[in-house]
Amino acid sequence: MTYSRVLDPVQQALVNFFKEKKEKDEEYTLREIADRIGVNHPQTVLNKLNQLVLKGYFIREGKKYRFIHDSLKTGFSDIIQLPVFGFAQCGHQGKRVIDEYTQENIPVTMALLGTSNVENCFFVRAKGKSMEPKIHDGDLVLIRQQPSYEPHDIVFVEHKELPKLKKIIQKDNKLYLESINPEFDDVEMMPYDETKVIGVVKKIISEM
Repeated sequence: MTYSRVLDPVQQALVNFFKEKKEKDEEYTLREIADRIGVNHPQTVLNKLNQLVLKGYFIREGKKYRFIHDSLKTGFSDIIQLPVFGFAQCGHQGKRVIDEYTQENIPVTMALLGTSNVENCFFVRAKGKSMEPKIHDGDLVLIRQQPSYEPHDIVFVEHKELPKLKKIIQKDNKLYLESINPEFDDVEMMPYDETKVIGVVKKIISEM
């Protein structure tokens, strides 16, 4: 599935504005951008910028938008539909993983993901604060389904029948689920816990 590359007048004005802004390396508020391109409300600017992310003209980095290019000639900007499987625990209780979640799809561009290798990938939404400041409550987290992982990876794991985003570390010949937030204690992975690594975190998208 591909997204229409035809721009409406406001979208085109934003592309032109950010192209010039990039050359001047200046920063503007949404209100200032709205005034400069001739629209009435900053929310219109925000909505159109989000549409341009989907079209592949911009990458969203936190609350900022980075202009990529004004010409789409490659398949890298194509829209794909990836499934979202509910919430993954970052400090709170939740449902069982995947099979009990209501599945929905979300359209994203290859440019937003930063890769064209999305085979066996899906999204979950983070819930809780145990992985802050890396992952925040409500963040959309891209997971590549795979059983293997590296020590530095954040993994999507099923632990005691609950989906969690954690790091797996080894201490004193024991394995633990580690939180990035120091306010949360590490949890030992006991043999009877039936812990299963489902995949590895490949991308974190904030406030989408």
